[in-house]
Amino acid sequence: LSAPDIALPGDNFNTILRNGFGASGGAVTGVGFEPDFLWQKARSGRGNHWLTNSVSGDTKYLWSNSTDAEATNANFVASLDSDGFTMGSDDWGTGTTTVAWNWKAGGAAVSNGDGDITSSVSANTTAGFSIVSWTGSGTLADTVGHGLSVAPSLFIIKVRDFSGENWPVWQESFGVDSNMYLDGTGALNDGNQPDRFPTLPTASVFTPGNAANIGGTG
Repeated sequence: LSAPDIALPGDNFNTILRNGFGASGGAVTGVGFEPDFLWQKARSGRGNHWLTNSVSGDTKYLWSNSTDAEATNANFVASLDSDGFTMGSDDWGTGTTTVAWNWKAGGAAVSNGDGDITSSVSANTTAGFSIVSWTGSGTLADTVGHGLSVAPSLFIIKVRDFSGENWPVWQESFGVDSNMYLDGTGALNDGNQPDRFPTLPTASVFTPGNAANIGGTG
């Protein structure tokens, strides 16, 4: 068999199954690295998908099933740690089974000036994964640097400043002017979204178009 692109995937991504701590909170260990991006979901009950990342800040969160703006709750994820993360008093109840997907990016974000808009980037070039934050300019053709040194094949984007904005997703098989919504159930918008992902990404930049250049923070 040919060597995999990522020789040691567990060094860059890990899944943790656990039970909720309830109001006492507690540390979750065994991830194997300090996660820069953490996605959690209750498995034994209904509830939101909680997304946390180190670029926005450990105690901030988004719900991937919602168009709500980013919010802060230090009683949910209290911190991202060297071998996992710590939950606060708003963790799921002790009888709730949960899953936590952990990604390793590049640690503290650095400024990236490759695009028309300067971005803050935490990039893991070994795993081909980066977290990118920028403030939209309102210009659809403006580009944003992603820090990966190769053209990415998948984007998930969310305007963080205000509610009502969907989660546009682009994958390389879609082509230009196409997207789907992570928070929706609709089919592919194939060539019907001229303001979204209007050009293919390069090894240094991508063009979010109206996906996040509407003036908010992506």
